[in-house]
Amino acid sequence: MTTVVVVGSGIAGLTAALHASEAGCRVTVVTKGALPDTNTRWAQGGIAAVTDPADTVASHAADTVTAGAGLNDPAAVDVLVGEGPERIAELVERGVAFDRTADGDFSRGLEAAHAVARVLHAGGDATGAAIQAALGDAVRRSDIVVREHALLRDLVVTEGRVAGVE
Repeated sequence: MTTVVVVGSGIAGLTAALHASEAGCRVTVVTKGALPDTNTRWAQGGIAAVTDPADTVASHAADTVTAGAGLNDPAAVDVLVGEGPERIAELVERGVAFDRTADGDFSRGLEAAHAVARVLHAGGDATGAAIQAALGDAVRRSDIVVREHALLRDLVVTEGRVAGVE
């Protein structure tokens, strides 16, 4: 069985840990504070993604390039907007309660350079806290080992490959 060590317990770290665990790896998350003590929980903005059948990935990509004044990496934009709907579905499956309308649809905001309302929030301006809580709960329900209040000092390298951590 492959062993994976994930450093950090924000949205990226916990998502990577969950994916690795679901792929059959033995996973340990190392975090310098408590599991929920990350910058993710402070994120107040929403997440832009195509979740409305009337919206398109091409439109989202164009809006993203406009917002970035054309300085964006086109490949990164393609990944961001192309995988956005799937990532939102994954977050919902993991327990993120995005704000909804009275009929149960996502409550989509029209913000920044977006020409279409596609920005999702959770708990109003507490999107990061909602994501952090849901991912933390998913990790706690899994067999992932969490080492809180621990610092990673060094990588153990053997024959040019990382073989462990100290």
